[in-house]
Amino acid sequence: MEHAQLLAQVEQLIREQMPTLECPEITGETTFEDLGLDSLHRVDLLAAAEIHFDIEVPDAEVPNLLRVQDLTRFIASARVG
Repeated sequence: MEHAQLLAQVEQLIREQMPTLECPEITGETTFEDLGLDSLHRVDLLAAAEIHFDIEVPDAEVPNLLRVQDLTRFIASARVG
């Protein structure tokens, strides 16, 4: 899967998890804090990503996923490995 496709799918998951989100553009550099995702919303997003992409995000990895780009890279590497 191309990076742009993966980014688009992650953006869709974010918008599904945060339907009132008013951020017009989400890029790889966008942080979850910029989007207003608190820790509970981040957990919900990661759970949705695990289901959608059929991956598992280890608890030890969660603190490293600060930006949309971090999550897309993790998903790409988890799906390959």
